Amino acid sequence: MWCFKFHLRPLGIGILLSCLTACGPSPDGTATAHNDRATSPRSRMPADPGLKSLYIQSCYSCHSSGVASAPRSGNTEDWAPRINKGMDVLLRNTLNGIGSMPPKGMCHGCSDNDLARLILFLAGESE
Repeated sequence: MWCFKFHLRPLGIGILLSCLTACGPSPDGTATAHNDRATSPRSRMPADPGLKSLYIQSCYSCHSSGVASAPRSGNTEDWAPRINKGMDVLLRNTLNGIGSMPPKGMCHGCSDNDLARLILFLAGESE
């Protein structure tokens, strides 16, 4: 039994060190995916608590990952062609629904102003 215990300890330490090494910068000095996570679109949240609540309730599940072709939150490449159409078109599409997005993006209690603020946040135009 003591032999088994002492042979596994170095293995466990090796695995632990490997995991910790993966958390740091890569050898070429660039950040790893783990380090970029804090600034990724998936971690972006509105600063305003009320807007944050609406975002989590109605927008986050699709726009954080881009599921069903939803433009990703804060991703300027995803949003550029939409922003170029103007806020009136964006708001109309949000109110009526477009593609896989239901009318008002399932935010039935949202005012037009709430939706406009959410659009600006999603597009990376505000915090």
